[in-house]
Amino acid sequence: MSSIRFVETRKVQKFGKSTLMVSLPSEWVKLVNLKPSDMVRLEVKEDGTLVVIPQTLLEQKIRGKEVKISISRNAPDDLLTRSLYATYIAGYDRIVIECVDGDLTPNHMQSIRNLVRMLIGAEIVEQQPRKVVIQVFVDINRYSLDALVSRTISTLKNMFNFLTVSIKSGNIEYLKEITELEVEMDRVYALAIRYVYVLSLLGSTPFITEYRALIKALEDAGDALTQAANIFLVKPHLMEVVKTATEDRLEELNLYIQYLLDVMSDTLTKNDVYIASRTIDNAQESMKFISKLETDVIPKYKSLEDYINAKAFFERLQLICYNLHAATEMIFDIVVGKQGNVVDISSGGKAKA
Repeated sequence: MSSIRFVETRKVQKFGKSTLMVSLPSEWVKLVNLKPSDMVRLEVKEDGTLVVIPQTLLEQKIRGKEVKISISRNAPDDLLTRSLYATYIAGYDRIVIECVDGDLTPNHMQSIRNLVRMLIGAEIVEQQPRKVVIQVFVDINRYSLDALVSRTISTLKNMFNFLTVSIKSGNIEYLKEITELEVEMDRVYALAIRYVYVLSLLGSTPFITEYRALIKALEDAGDALTQAANIFLVKPHLMEVVKTATEDRLEELNLYIQYLLDVMSDTLTKNDVYIASRTIDNAQESMKFISKLETDVIPKYKSLEDYINAKAFFERLQLICYNLHAATEMIFDIVVGKQGNVVDISSGGKAKA
């Protein structure tokens, strides 16, 4: 437990008609180098205690944080990349990788380069035979969690549209675009998780747990979408099987998903509880639509093999909607939490003035 540096008792004074005010101790102001217009964070503890923390002190917790990863020449490449990835999302700005028993192997170097390319804002600023230094240049004021979530949702929309176009046209080139978009989604996911960690240190964003779960659900939906595309990349002829079996219902499904994703993004912007609730219902309806679609097309398969392969595709579609349903529940929790002490659902879904 930290020791108390000094104690003072001050009188609370009235300022204006209803504002109460107490001046800050000059010794403390000098100690933390507080200046006019500087921001402070006010924390109210469960016992009613009020804690005043200068924003500059909070930011010092994350700025310039450095971590060192010590490895040996026989260290597995995947262990190195996992460690590097973990330190990135943990908010470290400077990551030093050093080999303790010689030079870094060519495989180590290639693994580092490949991962750094995947991490937004990360650059190799120093490279020696046995040491690599990575600097992360990310301004926390440049992005917001809502913006990163919306960016992820937009990527999902494009991925699902490419999947639909691929099946309708029988062109596997569109499937390759899905793989490229997944790479971009992975990059945004890593940055978003890094933001979650950094903002939790600053204490400047509520509902951090919900945001992390939301981001993970969206990323899992993207993974399932890529898996669906890979089924056709391995067996391109299956696209014709699914196209013939589903006919125009596939486009209807695409409209379902596109609408759901649009409303999810819109809900975060408007913070409307009713819309958030309807979004959950839309996700459930999408899952039911896929189940019915899968059942309806069973008689149209010409062989057991076609049925088995197509069933794997429909399972991925269900997994996509399952994760989107989880995401809508997290969005609902966030929207309700942002309502404050009064959650107004009295409009019953009617548009507010």
